[in-house]
Amino acid sequence: MSVVESVRSMAGALRGPGLTRWLRVIGPAWVVMLADVDAPSVITAGKGGTESGYALLLPVFAIVPLLFLVQEMTARLALATGKGHAELVRSRYGRGWAAVSVIGMAVINFVAYVAEFAGIALGAAIVGIAAPVAIVAALAVHASMVLTRSYAWFERFAVLLSLALFSFVVLAVAGRPDLGHMVSDLSPLPGDVPPGYFALVVAIVGASIMPWMLFYQQSASVDKQLRREDLHGSRVETLVGAFASQALMAAIVIAAAAAMKSAAPVAASAKNLAELPEGLARLAAGGAGWLIAIGLIGSGLLALIVVSLSAAWGIGEVMGWPHSLNLKPGQARRFYGVYLVEVLPAAAVVLFSSDLVRLCVGSMVFNVVVLALPLAFLVRLTSDRELLGDLANSRPRAALLWTVTVVLLASGVFGMYQYLT
Repeated sequence: MSVVESVRSMAGALRGPGLTRWLRVIGPAWVVMLADVDAPSVITAGKGGTESGYALLLPVFAIVPLLFLVQEMTARLALATGKGHAELVRSRYGRGWAAVSVIGMAVINFVAYVAEFAGIALGAAIVGIAAPVAIVAALAVHASMVLTRSYAWFERFAVLLSLALFSFVVLAVAGRPDLGHMVSDLSPLPGDVPPGYFALVVAIVGASIMPWMLFYQQSASVDKQLRREDLHGSRVETLVGAFASQALMAAIVIAAAAAMKSAAPVAASAKNLAELPEGLARLAAGGAGWLIAIGLIGSGLLALIVVSLSAAWGIGEVMGWPHSLNLKPGQARRFYGVYLVEVLPAAAVVLFSSDLVRLCVGSMVFNVVVLALPLAFLVRLTSDRELLGDLANSRPRAALLWTVTVVLLASGVFGMYQYLT
């Protein structure tokens, strides 16, 4: 299904009984799309707005159809097969390939955990809360989110937490962007492209499409017990979530770019702003620090929970363990154990890390490289007519998706090279 077809489907879903069905499926796609705007993504978008201004807005919105195409595949697989990503890879290609896919995700997840804790600590520092206190509080929230023994309750908490990210919309307004500057700087190839522009574009792609997203939406849809007849609503939710996710990224870019054009420089030591990209630091020094703090803490917490859960689901699927939030902790000890323990090393590391901005942006570029393997499995699985029947990719669609996969891998490798040199 194309993006245009999905827009038409959305209009149809909002009429009559279709609305009730659509509301029933809301959760997996919305949560994963909002968690996509995590703490390192905020830092990356802020750095992009600081260094390249409004020129990054076109790449940000150009990612919407790409994000939809990738995540829609996870919805189709979940609703047609009732299995998570790693479980399907294991059943079709063997435990070895499933393990390789999950290990690749686990590597980038560890970097993500460090970046999420760093973002939470940075947001807390802006409002005067010490890093150890912030990290312990984050761990407490992280643990409590899955101990409800109900996927439905977990999802409600996650959706509520996602609302904190809309502070970035208020932040963009607070930045007072000049529409004339915005329009004149929209060109994706401005005459004065800074040396790191392409690496920032790749980082924005990596900040928008992450490996753990593939695992989370598919497994969450299964845990929510969505069925084939819910596919229409799931596609609508995926499209709405993709627009919302990129609109929030754009708001951060706009806020930072506007601040660089209109605000006075701020001392690096002011209000614990040394680690923030300069555009965001200027806004925080001007009184918008509480908005940045809410956004960083909320985005870091939501992503920490979602990324950790995607890893626990993936490992549980590969190992064949019970892996549902609808089970009591005693019925799925190893699944809950992985979720609770895997983030602890990153929590310790972040207290001794330096240059967190470079770590965040670098991890987003690396995301694009690591994404290639699970995305390749996703394209193969959704092209398997024996598995999906009439829901399988057509040949033109499969060709498009393979092209996207190859281009993403090549862009990631080149972006990583440019970033490191």
